[in-house]
Amino acid sequence: MKDKFSTYSQAQLTRRSLMQGMSAIAGLAAFGAAGRAAAQDMPLVKAYGVPTAALKDWAPMEKSIGVRCELSGASNDVGVFMRDVMGANMGDSVDLFIFESGTEDILGPQGLYAPLDEKHPELTLWERTSDDWKRSAVVQDTEGNQWGVPVIGNADSFGYFPEKLGLAPDSEEELSWSLMFEDENTRGRVAYGNAYTYSMGPAALYLQAKGAAQIGNVADMTPEEAKVVADFLIERKKAGQFRTLYGAFEEQIQLLTNKEVDVINCWEPAVREANLVLGPDATRYAYTKEGYFKWGHGAYIAAQAVDRGNLDAIYKVLNYFLSGEYRALQARDRGYAGPNMDLGVEYAEANGWTAEEVAALKATEAKVNKKFAKPYVSTTTPNNASAMEEEWQRFLNA
Repeated sequence: MKDKFSTYSQAQLTRRSLMQGMSAIAGLAAFGAAGRAAAQDMPLVKAYGVPTAALKDWAPMEKSIGVRCELSGASNDVGVFMRDVMGANMGDSVDLFIFESGTEDILGPQGLYAPLDEKHPELTLWERTSDDWKRSAVVQDTEGNQWGVPVIGNADSFGYFPEKLGLAPDSEEELSWSLMFEDENTRGRVAYGNAYTYSMGPAALYLQAKGAAQIGNVADMTPEEAKVVADFLIERKKAGQFRTLYGAFEEQIQLLTNKEVDVINCWEPAVREANLVLGPDATRYAYTKEGYFKWGHGAYIAAQAVDRGNLDAIYKVLNYFLSGEYRALQARDRGYAGPNMDLGVEYAEANGWTAEEVAALKATEAKVNKKFAKPYVSTTTPNNASAMEEEWQRFLNA
């Protein structure tokens, strides 16, 4: 029987999917052995999940809490992630899973995530963490059960070249998603993500905002609503709006750095990485008129890890995700916000960050608050996933 994530059924796991999961475990195990050799006296916590949750350098965390964390990166494809977790018993080798909202609704109740012990003595920052983060749908299931700790969050839009659009490099003007979908000035110069969970919602949001469609829940469209969106995208595809459909985060960076496109719906760190090559403000990350792809990542304990003997180290890492040091470093390096942003500012001030760096942290918090005031909140596991994916495939094949 299929669960609500209707594109996945354990009975339908293919040998290829299982082998992919086993390969991920094998690579992680090899990486873990090397890490232990380098830090034999430090507890090791192994994680599997989205790479943007990792610090660019884990050394500050190791110094702060005396725990080494090794994160094996997963793609942003929830189907692949869930097949790895469910089909390959990754919890036998992995302590923490880190992924976007939605998986806890399935993997928690199915016994693959351990319930969070909110009273664990190493989880010292839990009580002061706001309910907006710790009680959100990112880390609780639909019944209100607590499965994880919030890690990071953002409101995604699109990267663009101000010069190409005739805008000032420091512009904070709210731009329309029309630049992505039906602007003659950008036609043929747009890169569009090829995953429906990431890219279908913004198209629906745009159509709804311009009055071209009535959509009840942009994150979970009915078959009829999904068809309207797919028909629109097919028309725009045939009109030559999209230069390319991309898949990986690395492709986002490459497309911007090589100046192959003028507009791309992407993760904010891709813009930051491109600017390290092209120069400050060569590319910008848009404020939008219609809204954003709002998301959050949670960290969840593998059920098998409860009896492995390193639970204190695991909770130290979870608590670190709520700390000012982690928040400050993530905001500085990736532009992401998260719980306890005020502690991030305190950390920066106490550790001699420049006035400009402290101001940038405050600006990040204000930026996320501004963006989060608009629609819409994403989910990786919509109830209508099958219909949405079917319509998306029709767009891809057009």
